[in-house]
Amino acid sequence: MDRRLLLGFAGAGIALVLLVYAVGWDDVFDAAGDASLSIYALAFVAAGVCQVFRSMVWYRLLGIIGESTPRLLVLRIFLTGMFLKYVTPYGQVAAGPGIAYVLSQYTNSEYESDLATVVSADFLNYVPYYTFGTVGFVYFVVGQSRLPNLGLYYVAVPLLVAAVGGLLAVFWSRRGIVQRGVVGVTGGVRALVAYVSTNLAERISEEAVRERLAGFYETLDLVSKDRRSVAAAVVYAHVGWFFLMLPVYIVALALGTHIPLGLAFLVVALSKLGFLVPLPGGLGGVEFVLAGMITLVTGLSPATATAIAILYRLTAYWQTIALGGLCSASLSVSGQPA
Repeated sequence: MDRRLLLGFAGAGIALVLLVYAVGWDDVFDAAGDASLSIYALAFVAAGVCQVFRSMVWYRLLGIIGESTPRLLVLRIFLTGMFLKYVTPYGQVAAGPGIAYVLSQYTNSEYESDLATVVSADFLNYVPYYTFGTVGFVYFVVGQSRLPNLGLYYVAVPLLVAAVGGLLAVFWSRRGIVQRGVVGVTGGVRALVAYVSTNLAERISEEAVRERLAGFYETLDLVSKDRRSVAAAVVYAHVGWFFLMLPVYIVALALGTHIPLGLAFLVVALSKLGFLVPLPGGLGGVEFVLAGMITLVTGLSPATATAIAILYRLTAYWQTIALGGLCSASLSVSGQPA
């Protein structure tokens, strides 16, 4: 695992170097060097506030299943989960079960309930990408006299939204199909797992998998019925996302330029496509998409856009990794499992 992480970050470093090299070393560093540190510091504060509100989504959903976990502990576990997501390739998708395991060590609920909570919270925290992204796209279309040629983006983005919506609809309404698919996949790998660990193979037996899925969906149903708590969680998610976007606006101000809030909504929402790059936290890919979109929709120079993208990621990505690593270490040292 350590070797894979090192290789992942090495690949991300090469991708970032190539991006800056392609734009121009001197131009990018000159643009970044002109940043006002006092204004830029506010971007770190905004990114930190984002994580607090996103952790509140977890807190409200945990309350639905009857867990009275202290807010500070929820924040520490949330940041630990973000650390796991950001240091592994495709961690946004694959880290959920591991995060649920960490959460289950500090709550009295079953693993399935905590997994359902993590999945539900992740879904609610991703909804603002679409709502704010839509607002940003409308602002962009209405405010531009001539739309730039974005090529496949005009097709890829709606298709991606439709695909995610279709998968969620199948996951929620066709539970029998999901169950058969999960049982089939685990059945296919059970024999291979048995060579490594018989105990692990028993844990993914057909009966165990069906029981876990039943508990998972039971918790999802419970969460969906508490509309007041879900509504509060949705509000927290949108406030959190606003503070995730705000550093782009602040970084631009720090560099002596301006990006309208509506366009900041759009570029941050589309930057999510950068996570498709199989590198930790989408490193390199997010910066490339973000810089490219800033250039296309605002008309800023590639050097300035790249400087904004890199400085933004220092607040939204690297700060989260640092805080998440510290929280992970503190949880390991404190040893407070329920």
